[in-house]
Formats: sequence, structure tokens, C-alpha cells
Amino acid sequence: MADPVLERDLQEMQDLEAAVERGVVDAERTLTQMILKVAGQLTKWQWVMHGETVPFRKAVTTWLCSQGKWKKAKRFAMCGRGDTGYTEFGGPGVKIVPLGCGCRFCPRCSRRFGRRFLSRVAKHLETRAHGSMWHVVLTQRVGRTETLAEARERFGKSWKRFYTKLRRCGMASALCTYHVTASLDGGWHYHCHLVIEWKEDVDLPSIGRQVSDDWHWAMRDSGDSKMDVFAREVCPAGPAFVKGETVGQGEFWAESPDPVMAALQYVVRDVLQGVEKWVERIKSPDDAGSFAEALGCAKLHRLYGEWRRQLKTVETAAAADGTVSVGGTDKKAGSKGDAQAWTLIGTMDACLWRARTGETTAGECVQRLLVMYSNRGMVSKRLRQLVKFFAK
Repeated sequence: MADPVLERDLQEMQDLEAAVERGVVDAERTLTQMILKVAGQLTKWQWVMHGETVPFRKAVTTWLCSQGKWKKAKRFAMCGRGDTGYTEFGGPGVKIVPLGCGCRFCPRCSRRFGRRFLSRVAKHLETRAHGSMWHVVLTQRVGRTETLAEARERFGKSWKRFYTKLRRCGMASALCTYHVTASLDGGWHYHCHLVIEWKEDVDLPSIGRQVSDDWHWAMRDSGDSKMDVFAREVCPAGPAFVKGETVGQGEFWAESPDPVMAALQYVVRDVLQGVEKWVERIKSPDDAGSFAEALGCAKLHRLYGEWRRQLKTVETAAAADGTVSVGGTDKKAGSKGDAQAWTLIGTMDACLWRARTGETTAGECVQRLLVMYSNRGMVSKRLRQLVKFFAK
């Protein structure tokens, strides 16, 4: 894995950007090579956050550079290298303040875009009783010669028809998230995951069949074969969830001890997983460019019904800014009055290195993440794997 980028490397890339703007011969080629080197060599913390996505990251970086988007290419390549860790002064809390690229097609940042939707749903579930909640997956055939934009458009036409039926058959609230993967034989597998809360008077034993029939009706002129739609209950109707059970800080969250809440927790977070698992087959700059261009400004998450209503709470505002503390006070690092609340540990790459050498404060920061917020998510698994490797 790579070492952190040195200040002189950053300065050299900035100088090359200026040279490109002046039209200096070979400056573009040299700058592309430098950014590609950064994209292809993940630091240890970047690996924790991004996983095994180097081929995709290099392909996207190549495409961004070919489009002359140097600043975005550099931000994408360095996403996660500036994340900083804080521990709560006199308390058990720990939090990570991210420094990401902000790209919707980024394996790490795409998860952050779903965070505010999860926060919105969580607050509704904490403030009122809920109906039966289901996980539904709507799919369409893969068009081998279709572009991703064409696949999205075709799905959108079917969705507009389907949504009218969904409301009529008793939907109270819904979280809709679009997923897309590259097909081995060409084309794109564009599909939709729904977490649906049903109204009290819905006939639950027959609702799965009704949803399936309605989706087939919506796709009646698309040429798709008729296959049963995946639809199953995640948790039955019940009282409001315990406050705080449904939130965390991005990738770092604790599994609820309540089995009903845990079941919903995993379904919702899987639905909001980001693009990490979608991009395993994308290795060429052309495919990466098609993917990045289509998702660059796409709205992959939508709320419907009651969940669409914003609840005006302090917690919701804090959760949306990406710096919610976990296990401590909800304050943003660096804000007024925060100096005594949090202790800056440093960048997470430096923290991991210092923890390996036995430094107490850095080691405590990593251990708090592992112990307090252990879950079966991909990021948590990779962090545990890395710490075990250090311990050998």
C-alpha cells in the first residue's frame, strides 16, 4: 500500500495544473501519470474506506484526465487521505471527520450521499409507531447494446406507471434507491431497491403478489419476461424504535441488540451501500466514463410518503453534515466551544501508523472504533482485518 502523499508531491501537481493551463508541452501527460499513480496506490486508510476498487479508480481517473477535469481527478484519487480522527475529551466518544472527493461515483463518497436519507427515515421511526416494512427489488432486462443513460430512461417510464399503483395499494412511506452493475455480456443491470412502510389496513398476505403483478403491468410494453418480484417483510408493525438505535456515523455504527431493529438496520444500509460492489467489473476508461457521467448528477435515492417530510430536529441537522459524533456530544470538530470536547488525533493514515508503533492515543482511537462500532459492514470488516495484520 502507498505512503501518504507528501506536500512536495501536492505542490508539483498544482504546478503541473498551472502548466497545463499555459499549454506547456507534455504537462498533461506528466500530470496524468502523477494522478494515476496516486489513484492506483491506496494508503492503508484508503483501503479501509474504498476496498478492492483500484482498477475502477484508475479507469475513472484516466477518464477524468482525458476530459481535462484535473482538479476533480486529483480529489477523486486522494479521497480519504485527509480524514482526521478525534476522541472525546473525558468521554468514550470517537469520530472521523472525512475529507472526500464528493463524487457520486466514488466508492466511499457515494455512501455519504445516502446518509441523509437514512437519517431522515431513522428520525421518523424514532418519533412514531410504524407499519409493516418490506424490502422490494424491481428489475428489468439488460439491454446488451444500451447505454446506462438509456437503461435509466427505460426504467423511469415503468416506474412512473408503477408508482400510481403502489400508492393505491397502501404505501404509507418508501425509500427508493437505484443500483447499477455492469453486465458480463454488455449493457447495464439497472434496478431499484425499495424499503416500503405499509398502511395499517393493507392485506399483507397478498401484498407481495400485488406488487409483482403491478410491476409487470408497468413494464407491459418493455419486452421483459415475466418474473416474480422479490418482496419480503423485514419487520412487522410496531412501536417507535428507541432513540439513537438507527443512527451512527457513516460507516461506523453499532448493531442494535433488538433483533427487529437489527434486521431493518442491515436492509436499509445494504440498500444505501454506495457503488463499491457495483464497480467490480468496470475496468476500462470507456465503461468507467459512461458510469461516472451517468451517475455524476443522478438522484439515486428518493423518499416518498410520510418519510419525505423533514423533521426539524437538532439531531437531523447534525447527522446531515457528515460529522456526527458517535458515542459523544453531537458537535462538529473545530466549532466554537468544541476545543474542550474533542482531542485531535491526526490523519487516520498517521493514526494507523502510530497505533502500530504502540502510541497510546492513536491506538485508543482505533480501538474505540473497533470495540464500540463493530458491525458486519465492509468498512468495519476491513478495519478489523488491518488491525489483526498489525498485531502479527
